[in-house]
Amino acid sequence: CRGSGGADTKNSLGAQKVKVVIDTNILIGGADDESSVAYKIIEEVIAGRLDAYATHQTMGENRQMLRKLVRDRNYRERLEEFFRKLKIVKVYKPLHVVADEEDNKLFESAASSGAEYLVSQDRAVLDVEEYHRTKVVTPQDFWAIYEGEKSDGSAWSNWSEMIMGS
Repeated sequence: CRGSGGADTKNSLGAQKVKVVIDTNILIGGADDESSVAYKIIEEVIAGRLDAYATHQTMGENRQMLRKLVRDRNYRERLEEFFRKLKIVKVYKPLHVVADEEDNKLFESAASSGAEYLVSQDRAVLDVEEYHRTKVVTPQDFWAIYEGEKSDGSAWSNWSEMIMGS
């Protein structure tokens, strides 16, 4: 793997970062609304709190497609930052998980990186639900899981549980 994010796969608290593969439709979806879950996921990658993976080929194709589809200049700049943070993986074995070859590249990235989650809005991809150890989820489901993991074990979470008695 290589990427400008380097080999560090831990967050600032020393916990292991969550590994994700993000479908292009999520990158496009983030353009519509800065309060969207898609935008928040992209921002977490840019901030270095999530590790996102893709093949070199997929990243290049995504960049070309997004240059054509995303009109907002500021969002395009954010996506360039996102691409700089992507960790590039090499595919050693082509996979045939779904009918669409482009979607299979997502599963190849997930398998090569050991990603915990593949985040997509594509029904055919989501229908897989899990491939090896990678859970296939919507952005909303991913965000709910991710936010829950962030609060687990934190001093604030422990304190609030003690006060609230839950």
